[in-house]
Amino acid sequence: RRSRARCDWGARGSRYRPLLPGFSPTLSSRDFVAALLAALRLEPATAAKPVADFALGVRRVFFSAGAMATLDELMHGSQADVAAILDRVRAYVARRRWVRATAAVSASLWLQRRIVARRRLAALALRSRAL
Repeated sequence: RRSRARCDWGARGSRYRPLLPGFSPTLSSRDFVAALLAALRLEPATAAKPVADFALGVRRVFFSAGAMATLDELMHGSQADVAAILDRVRAYVARRRWVRATAAVSASLWLQRRIVARRRLAALALRSRAL
């Protein structure tokens, strides 16, 4: 079993947020850390792939051996590297928001169709009872 380093999202967020000036302060620490790690192209752990570079827990982020060092090395690189990382973080956040928005629209349309179908069924049932 590989050793894992772990730390709070708040610790990672407060450490790396100043390195990315102009980034949205409204983003939660968990979302910020997820965006940062995705921008650095570290592989997240999933149910299908439990061994990866990092895993997001309920209160902490867990790194595989060497992943935290890679994160520190990349974040303390040149200004051009940090600017590229910032662009990738922004793109990740925009994609996430787009996916969430489309899922919300999709769910509301599905719900609307269900409500209309239910009303039609109820009206049909009333008509059949009247006969």
